[in-house]
Amino acid sequence: MNVLTDTSFRTDRILIVLISAILFIPFIGSVHLFDWDEINFAEASREMIMTGDYTHVQINYETFWEKPPFFFWLQVICMKIFGVNEFASRLPNALTGIATMLTLYAMGRKLENRKFAWIWMLTYAGSVLPHFYFRTGIIDPVFNLFIFVSLWFVYRLTALDATQTKERLWFACYAGFFSGMAVLTKGPVGLLDILLTVGVYMIVKRKFWVLNFKEWLLFFVTVGVVSVAWFGYELITSGPFFLQEFIIYQIRLFQTQDAGHGGPFYYHVLVILFGCFPMSYFAFLGYKNDADDKELRKQFRLWSLIAFTVVLVLFSIVKTKIFHYSSFCYFPLSYLAATGVERLLNGKRNMNRFLFLAIVITGVIIGFALIAFPLLVKHYEGRMFEITPYIKDPFAAANFLAPVTWSGWESLAGAAYLLLFLTAIYYMKKEIVRGIVLLFFSIILFHETVLPLFLPKIEVYIQGEVINFYESFKDRDAKPAYVEVFDFKSYAHLYYTDKAPVTNPKSRDIEWLLNGDVDRDVYLVTKVDRGEFLSKHTLFKKIGGQYGYLFYKREKGSKINE
Repeated sequence: MNVLTDTSFRTDRILIVLISAILFIPFIGSVHLFDWDEINFAEASREMIMTGDYTHVQINYETFWEKPPFFFWLQVICMKIFGVNEFASRLPNALTGIATMLTLYAMGRKLENRKFAWIWMLTYAGSVLPHFYFRTGIIDPVFNLFIFVSLWFVYRLTALDATQTKERLWFACYAGFFSGMAVLTKGPVGLLDILLTVGVYMIVKRKFWVLNFKEWLLFFVTVGVVSVAWFGYELITSGPFFLQEFIIYQIRLFQTQDAGHGGPFYYHVLVILFGCFPMSYFAFLGYKNDADDKELRKQFRLWSLIAFTVVLVLFSIVKTKIFHYSSFCYFPLSYLAATGVERLLNGKRNMNRFLFLAIVITGVIIGFALIAFPLLVKHYEGRMFEITPYIKDPFAAANFLAPVTWSGWESLAGAAYLLLFLTAIYYMKKEIVRGIVLLFFSIILFHETVLPLFLPKIEVYIQGEVINFYESFKDRDAKPAYVEVFDFKSYAHLYYTDKAPVTNPKSRDIEWLLNGDVDRDVYLVTKVDRGEFLSKHTLFKKIGGQYGYLFYKREKGSKINE
C-alpha cells in the first residue's frame, strides 16, 4: 500500500505530533536558562533582535566566530512570537523533538514495518538524555537531525541499483541539502561527520565508488548552494577575514580545552552508556545481524555502527569535552536499541542475565537517588554547612548553602518512577511486551514528574543568586551601569540584564573597568574562590554574595588615591 494513502500512516502521524507535543513542550519555560550554552545561544538570538542584524551572530555585540546563524534564526522567530524568554529559547528543540519522532517513524516503516517504527520512537523518547535534549535550548538536537537525515539519504542511495540513475541523483541532492543545513547550523563539522562516515564505509566495504562522480558532484553542489545562503553572503559582505577566523576557531576547538571543559578519552563512552539508559543497554542486543535480516536492515545497521563509531571517536579525540558533543550518537544507537527490543519481543533473543542485572541495578540506583536526595536536603535544611566540608570545590560547596526549600514530598516522584520501573522488571520476566513498554515509560515518567519538581530547585543552587542579581538591572535606564564577570566565563550577565548595544567600546576592557575613568557605576561578579583580587582592590566594595558568587561595586568617577 502506498504510504501516502495509508490511513494508519496519516493517523499515526497525527498521534505522534500530539503525543510528542505533550512530552516535549510542557514546563520548558519554568526554569532559567543554564550557563553556558543555553544562555550563550539565547543571547546571540536576543542580540540579533536588539541590533536588527540577522546575518551576523554576535555575543556582547561582537562577532561570535563559533556558530553559523540557522539555529539562532529559529530562536528569533520564536522570540518574535512569544517574547525573549526561556520558553521561546527552548521551543525550537521541542518542535525538533516532534520532527524527530516523525522522522524515526517514517524511517522505521521504510526499513521494516509500523511496529518497528513505534518501537524505535519509544526507545528514543524513553531514554534519559535523548528525551531531555528536546527540553533544552542548545543547538545539537537540530544539528543532529540534519546529519542523520543526510546519512539516511546516502544510505538510501547506496541501497539502489546503479541503473536507477534518477532516484540516485535525487537522493544525492537530498543528502547534500540536509548536510548543507547542518553546516548552516553548526559549521563544517556538519559536512565532516558525513564524509568521515562515508569514507569509513567505503573502506569497510572495499567499495571506493559508493557514489559515482555525478552523484558526488551533485552532493557537493547542493551543500554549497545551501551553505552559500550564509557563508557566501559573509564572504561577499565581510571579505575572507570572517571565514578565516571562523575556521581558525573550529580548529582550536579540536586542539585545546575550552575554558576547562576537558576530560579523559573515554568521557563520551560513559556519557552515552549511562546517559542514554536504557536504550544504550538494549543496543548490545541489536548490533549484530541475524541470518533472516533483510539486506536493507543489514546495510542500515552497518551505516549506524559506522556513524556511531566515527562520531564517538571524533569527539573522544577533541580536547574540549562537553557531554552533548557526542549527542549525534543517540540516533544510530537508538536504531540498534530498537532492533534489540524488537528481537526480544519477537522471541529471537533472550534477555542476557548480565544485561538484565545491569538494567536492574542502574534503574534501582536512579530510583533510590531520586527518593533520597529530597529527603537528605530536607533533613539538613538550615544545616547544609555540615555537609559542605566534604565538598572539595569551594564554589560548589557554597552553592549548596543557598536557601532552597524542599518539602520532602518531591521524593514521591522518585518513588513513582521506581515503582513503575520495578513493575517493568517484574513483567520482563513474565510478559516481555508489557515489561519493555513499562520500562521505557518509567523514563518518560521521570521526565514528566521528576524534572519539573527537581530542576527549579537545583537551578537555584547552581545559579539562582547570581541570576536574581542580574535581573535586578533590567529596566534601569535611569541609572545605567556596567555589569561584567571577573575571572570566569559566563553569558548570563548579558542575557539576564538585557544588556543594550555597547556604546562605549572601553566597557569591554576589564582593565578599564578596574582602574580607568569609568562613566558609570561598575558591578563585577566573581566566584568565591576567585574573589581575593577584588577584595583587595581599593576602588571596589563588596555588596553581596553568599552562595558561590561575590558581587562588587565601583562608584562612577572613583579613582585610585582620590
